Amino acid sequence: MGKLARVRPASLPGESSPTTTGRRPGAPLDVLVVVPSDAAQDGEGQLLRIVRATDRLRPTVHRIGTGRGSARALGDVLRLVTVLRSEDPDVVLASGAQAAAAAIAAATVTGHRTVAVVDGPESDLPARVTRRAAVVISRPAVAEGDDPVDPLVVPPAAADDGSAEVPLGAAAHRLAGVLAEAVGRPGAGMDPAVAPPMSVVVPVWREGALVDDLVSALLPQLRPDDELILVDDGSPDDTGERVERAAADHPQVRAVRQHPNAGAAAARNAGVAVARHACIAFTDAGCHWGEGWLDGMRVPFAETPRPDLVAGAYRVSRRTVFEAASAVGCYPDVGEVRRAGPVTTAWSVLFGRRFDPTRPAGRAMAVTRDALDEVGGWPEAVRAHEDLDLSRSIAERGLTCVLTTDADLLWDQAGLRGTLRMYVRYGRGDAEAADRQALLRDIARAGAYVVGALGLVWGGTRARAALAAAAVAYVWVPLARARREERPLATAALVPPVIMMKDLAKVWGVLEVVRERAGSR
Repeated sequence: MGKLARVRPASLPGESSPTTTGRRPGAPLDVLVVVPSDAAQDGEGQLLRIVRATDRLRPTVHRIGTGRGSARALGDVLRLVTVLRSEDPDVVLASGAQAAAAAIAAATVTGHRTVAVVDGPESDLPARVTRRAAVVISRPAVAEGDDPVDPLVVPPAAADDGSAEVPLGAAAHRLAGVLAEAVGRPGAGMDPAVAPPMSVVVPVWREGALVDDLVSALLPQLRPDDELILVDDGSPDDTGERVERAAADHPQVRAVRQHPNAGAAAARNAGVAVARHACIAFTDAGCHWGEGWLDGMRVPFAETPRPDLVAGAYRVSRRTVFEAASAVGCYPDVGEVRRAGPVTTAWSVLFGRRFDPTRPAGRAMAVTRDALDEVGGWPEAVRAHEDLDLSRSIAERGLTCVLTTDADLLWDQAGLRGTLRMYVRYGRGDAEAADRQALLRDIARAGAYVVGALGLVWGGTRARAALAAAAVAYVWVPLARARREERPLATAALVPPVIMMKDLAKVWGVLEVVRERAGSR
């Protein structure tokens, strides 16, 4: 990964942590292909031909035995665990039911993502073996079934006369796309130059001091046909003048000024209204962009079929122990997109601390104009939570949302007071947008704190022990993450109070909206 282009100079502990992908946008995928030892003559050998037909993939082949017996199966899994830990591929591709079972078991131990290609209805591998496997079906009859997995139909290998129904190269490209999306790297192995031009929209409000550095950070990432649109959202200071001066100095920079202040959603819509391109990226001023950030947001749009929304995984600053505790306790981890064990995966899903392409952050996302038009643009009635409201509308219409970890972005946290205000706004946004998923989590957390307090005061020994176990489970993964921080013990000590602060601030925001609505009746 290249050096970071910074908006504000800062010494950020944890920048070199393993939460970054270290991949340049468009870099090929390292794939461990797991096949039976007799794969040369059958469908698994055919799959190897497909994998080797594209330069988007860098395959390494691992063969497992074809005999039966639990001892042999266990040996296959243990050997595969060793290989995964030494080779550390981006993704595992398993061919056939036997190889898939071994690969899924081994990858569950090491945390790697697995894609399985099975033969069809005769296979004894269920379509949803595990939440960690994207099952890829090889027969159209199965692909036309009721399973919700988006299937890849792997055709026969191309004949010498090119008479195959689907060209080998096309099948290889589609397979590469499935693998890339599974590990959060859509567009992997593709030259960003073949991806479409981009409009980049950045709303600013009272951030004049950041405008010059923002332009100097993003301008080098623009191709000649790209544009950077700065939208001043009615700032009372000199931000608007600085935006106009940047546009006058740089032909690729365009300035938009709106009065009065109408919020980030309205500012983004104003930028979209003047944007020239079909793919539009959004980010915020308080960020630091890796030098390949824009290409990382761009290259997923080169996939076929083209996604409608690209969500960028991002990192958060760790300048203080408080920020480090907030980072490990309140935000998803980029590295866990690629590798996460079963405990971390279950915890992230249960408590909503994972990168979800249908719930992106406005600081790191890109959307097609067609998708924006279909949902009516950014929701201006929502002053907080507008990014989640937009993405939910897009996902509910069945449009394609993907996640990329190849667009490196670091976001500055706002300190204790700013963080408290932010979570209150998020709670208000949950209530205003009627986000059922987020509201259920907010209500559940509020209930858990009430039950916990009552249990500690009036509960017996068993009740208190159960509450203690639940509390440990709630902070277990953040505490494990804290071990990687510069000051692990101090960070771990702050994790529980920081998480409690976040939870209660969101509940407070929800209650504010409930009280306001009750008072208006």
